Amino acid sequence: MPTGPELTQSAQLYDISGEKMELLLDFPTIGEPHYAQAIPASRILDKVKKIYPIEENKHAYVARGEKQAKVERNGKDVHVYMTMIRSHFAPDNIEGIKVGDKVYFHVTNLEQDWDTPHGFAMHGALNAELLIMPGQTETLVWEPKKEGVFPFYCTDFCSALHQEMQGYVRVSATGANVPLKWGLGEEQLQ
Repeated sequence: MPTGPELTQSAQLYDISGEKMELLLDFPTIGEPHYAQAIPASRILDKVKKIYPIEENKHAYVARGEKQAKVERNGKDVHVYMTMIRSHFAPDNIEGIKVGDKVYFHVTNLEQDWDTPHGFAMHGALNAELLIMPGQTETLVWEPKKEGVFPFYCTDFCSALHQEMQGYVRVSATGANVPLKWGLGEEQLQ
């Protein structure tokens, strides 16, 4: 049986406060990948599309690998060409965004396995998160209203290092002379 983070599993909720535990709820839930079973791949190989080739992504702002990740300014519009793969974003640190800018996060999920979507949320964004399926690119628009450091993060459980999948945007005052810089970890680019 296929298993992965996006497939339902069963779960149970028990009350253990009394002398005898009592079953309160028996329900399906999102799967925990550590509960996987193994079968020969040959039994399902011809029944499942397992790979979503990144070269099939036709989104206008796709970044097909981390080397294509970049940040570009055009007046007050800033386009972030971002990639995500277990368990990090590229870039994961961005500086030079200013209050009043309109920031377009074009986020490409580099995963190609069918059951590894990622989520993307920007702290302070007035819209919902993105759910980005394997091999796809989605765009979130954010308009920072104040100075500060704002985190972004993955919102869909993707691996044991899911909580490490995050990054930061430093927002400066309108008219500040902070150069646009971005990077992955310690490496900074302009």
